[in-house]
Amino acid sequence: MTRSNSLTVDQICRYLDQFAPTALAESWDNVGLLVGDRAASVEKLMTCLTITPEVVDEALDQGADAIVAHHPLPFRALKRITADDTVGRMLLRLIAAGVAIYSPHTGFDSAAAGINQQLAIGLGFTEIAPLKPADNPSLAPLGSGRYGKLAAPLTLAKFAAVVREFLKIDYIQAVGDPEQTIAQPAVACGAAGEFLSTAITLSCDCLLLGETNFHTSLEAKAHGVALVLVGHYASERFAVETLASQLATDFPDLKCWASERETDPITLLS
Repeated sequence: MTRSNSLTVDQICRYLDQFAPTALAESWDNVGLLVGDRAASVEKLMTCLTITPEVVDEALDQGADAIVAHHPLPFRALKRITADDTVGRMLLRLIAAGVAIYSPHTGFDSAAAGINQQLAIGLGFTEIAPLKPADNPSLAPLGSGRYGKLAAPLTLAKFAAVVREFLKIDYIQAVGDPEQTIAQPAVACGAAGEFLSTAITLSCDCLLLGETNFHTSLEAKAHGVALVLVGHYASERFAVETLASQLATDFPDLKCWASERETDPITLLS
């Protein structure tokens, strides 16, 4: 349904396409408008990292017209949409309520003001550059991941403390000697262990990731590159909060918020 004098899904899509160009997304990704009518009105918009049943409940309870979810829903091609599985149930509920879904995903990771750039700036990097420049020359100097220099070298332990403070988290995992010197770190949000080889080539001495696997951790240790593993959720969630604030600023008539019911599915048990 379209209401006069209100924003449309298409206007939100065009704004997000400029903010986080879909051309920056990885070839395997599923980005852009995934569910919805471009002509429909948007008065309430919620951002989140991942659409879950709890997030769907919140969207419907609050009367959201659109969700901007960092992680795509759906991500892979679907042969059927039924209530027999979680993805199908969520999609059916959102479609029935007329809620649009937009995902910027890896385009947002790599954007000029995207997640990795925000991480690099927030952690005090200077001379910031992409770990992997975009293949398309027209997108230069953008690309995947970020690396840079610290104003003054820090020990791994002290750099980890800076990370915890910026992300407002209580713990991280690390690979490396707590006293080793960090002068040229890199960041790659989410599950991004594939950037280790690039970080090594660029002489980075530390790589911050959301998560990675055991064997990547062993490889990093063998090369003397420290890893700072903050958790997939923590490495990206902060940015959907800043995105909600940015949308609210740029569209004063739009009620916009970051999901208040979304939580990290991983907890620590003592």
